[in-house]
Amino acid sequence: MSLKSIIATDKKPLIHCMPSDFIDEAMSMMIDAGRNAVAVMERGNQLRGILTDHDIIRAVHDAQSKKQDIAKLQIQDWMTSKVITCSVDTKLTESLSLMGKHKIRHLVVTEADRAIAIVSIRDVLSQIHHNDELEVNVLRDMALASRGIIAA
Repeated sequence: MSLKSIIATDKKPLIHCMPSDFIDEAMSMMIDAGRNAVAVMERGNQLRGILTDHDIIRAVHDAQSKKQDIAKLQIQDWMTSKVITCSVDTKLTESLSLMGKHKIRHLVVTEADRAIAIVSIRDVLSQIHHNDELEVNVLRDMALASRGIIAA
């Protein structure tokens, strides 16, 4: 199974903002979309970074400790610019390995060098769990059928 299985069932579009946008704008977008990360893109859809809920927590903490207004913090100052990406054809287990290796919780998924989605570790684990449930059900049905308990 690949990340296509997650993206195909996710009806929410990729949310994105620009590096010069403000943190509070990104927070509102993330809350409205029910997401924990936003792609940071320049005009022309060129990926420049990713801003996650963790980045926002760091920004808010820093602003409060310096008595700054969070509405004045720009995304470019808090985003992760070294974005780990993968293709839609990346296997679910491979995406988990990437997240573990880089100690991240979100991957930007690309297709034809264009960001099309952000998947979280929760998305991947949920899909793996769903696949495992289906496999267990099939194996159970096969075992019952081999014993003649259900019609094959």
